[in-house]
Amino acid sequence: MYTVDIETQLHGLRPGDRVMYSSVDWDIKDYSTYQDPQGYQTDEWLLVSSGGSEYYLLREYDPTEELNSVTWYISNLLENVHLYLPDSKEDIVPRLWQEMQALTTPYPELKLFYKSYYFDSQTEGSYDAKGKTKSRITWDYWDKDDFTNLAIEAFSDRTLDIYSTKVVKPKEFSKIQKGVGPQRQMTIFTSPLMTELILAIIVFSTGILLIIFG
Repeated sequence: MYTVDIETQLHGLRPGDRVMYSSVDWDIKDYSTYQDPQGYQTDEWLLVSSGGSEYYLLREYDPTEELNSVTWYISNLLENVHLYLPDSKEDIVPRLWQEMQALTTPYPELKLFYKSYYFDSQTEGSYDAKGKTKSRITWDYWDKDDFTNLAIEAFSDRTLDIYSTKVVKPKEFSKIQKGVGPQRQMTIFTSPLMTELILAIIVFSTGILLIIFG
C-alpha cells in the first residue's frame, strides 16, 4: 500500500485541516503562497491552537540550491517590539516601512531583545492570499549560529510585520487530518439545526392545513 510521506502531506495542508506539532493539535486557518521574480517561493500556513496561540508554518524553495532546495520553518509574529542599531538607543521600527519601500540598503546588523541579528538577504515580489495579490519586501536576518531568523516584511498597504523563525524538520509534525477543523465542524454543527427547521416548517404547515380544512 502506497503511503504519502509526511513532507508531501504537510505541503498539501489547507484551511480546515489539522496537524500535531510539539504535542499540540493545530488547526489550519489560512494558506497563501509567495513567489519573487527570481523563482524563490514560499508557502505559508496559519496554525491556530484551541487555546488561541498562533504560529506560521513556512516552506521555502530556493532555486539556487540543488541539494537542499526546500527548507521548513515555524514562525510567530512579534508584536510591539523594538529594533535597534548597534550602539544606538533609537528604535528604528517607526521608520522601517518607508525605508524598505524606498529600497534603502538594509542595515548590516540589528538588535532585538539585546541579541544581534545579521543581514542575510532581501526579497521582493507578489504575495497571494485569499485571492488577492499584494507586493511585499522582506529583509531576512539570522543570529550568529544561523538558528533563529528575524524576518521584516513591508507590504504595499503600509503594513510592517516582524517575525521570529526557526528551522524545523517535517518529521517533527504528525497526525495530519484532512477537513476536521472549524470549517468542517461548522457544517456538521449546523446540520441538526437545519433538520429542526425543516421539521418546524412541516409542523407549522400541517397546523395551517388543519385550521383551513379541519
